Amino acid sequence: MSNNTIATAPVGEQAPLLKDVGRQAAGATTAATVGLIFGPSTILLFLFGVFVEPLSQAFGWSKPSILFAATIVSLMIMVISPIQGYLIDRFGTRPIVLISSVTFALGLGGMYFLSGNIVAFYVMYAILPVLAIGLWPVSYLRVVSTWFDRRLGLAIGIANGGIGLGAALLPPLITFAILHGSVQWAYISLGIIVALVVLPINALFLHEASAKAAAETRAASLPGQEGEFRNLVKTRSFILVAVAFFLLGFVNTGLVTNQISLLVDGGLAPQNAAFVQSVFGLAVLFGRFLTGVLLDYMSAKRLMSAVCIGGAGACLMYASGPAGSLVFVCAILIGMVYGAEFDVLSYIIKRNFGLKAFGRTYGMVFAIFQLGAAAGATLLPLSKAHFQSYSPGLMVYVVALL
Repeated sequence: MSNNTIATAPVGEQAPLLKDVGRQAAGATTAATVGLIFGPSTILLFLFGVFVEPLSQAFGWSKPSILFAATIVSLMIMVISPIQGYLIDRFGTRPIVLISSVTFALGLGGMYFLSGNIVAFYVMYAILPVLAIGLWPVSYLRVVSTWFDRRLGLAIGIANGGIGLGAALLPPLITFAILHGSVQWAYISLGIIVALVVLPINALFLHEASAKAAAETRAASLPGQEGEFRNLVKTRSFILVAVAFFLLGFVNTGLVTNQISLLVDGGLAPQNAAFVQSVFGLAVLFGRFLTGVLLDYMSAKRLMSAVCIGGAGACLMYASGPAGSLVFVCAILIGMVYGAEFDVLSYIIKRNFGLKAFGRTYGMVFAIFQLGAAAGATLLPLSKAHFQSYSPGLMVYVVALL
């Protein structure tokens, strides 16, 4: 924990000061977790599949045309991620998060006026990522990183676990809202949650460590490594990270978006395939927490290498047509890769590049990840269309992971 500022206090005053710092750090981590449970990563990405069938029934749109909105979201994330990184590095995280909490809530409320015009639907899914610009994970992870040093991995794992928790909890709640109301009211419900839960918690608890504490932490742990962003992106370390996360985006997004179709086409009933996807969501949640814990005890590169090998094994099993309990093993292994990737990214950015350009560095890598995602999501459908099998595409994923 970042407690360098208490070292100059009298001995008798250090314990209360340490407790106060601990409460502030815990509050910031809690706010980050809640913010990610109800953030755009969950609402616009993980919840997207929940809306596909209801939207198709309500407006008569084809499912492929609805799914195109998910591609729009990925492309918008790719564009705004570097901008988000610049904004939080330039103006601080807190004001950007608070403003975005208001604009994102209003944007979700605007979905009340959704009608049968699918172009308007596409426009809204292009606007919503922008309205939520401060609520993507990098903002919260930057705040957490200012408070922690020795337990940085655990703190990041707890905060990032909010996405997995939201992916597990929100689908049944939103399905209930749709069944007992409408698609529009489901979106409004999410907007109300952002306005009445996320905004107040962020306003009360989301604070970065003091500038002095953050500067002292950087000086103590990263002597000589705090460089300007334009210099960082030229380093071998940054290039390796960028290439690795392009490949991770290429593989993981393709697997997540096509896993249910792959299983149904392989003979599983739709409800059983949905249950496998739920197991995947729980594996993501567990993977985020476990990765955070392990990062404090082993090197990031060994940990990420291990989960990538597991993911490659899952792709091999899927390519051979898994049956029975093997589908759950595959879902868990893929979920562990998805759960580990952004814990590892946050951890190595602070350790290798420091906090001065944390937002811009994370934002640039996240944009590169989304570029890989946009390419990888189409691979399995193309493999199925051209080879009547998912196996060729899955073998490309194996190579990419290895």
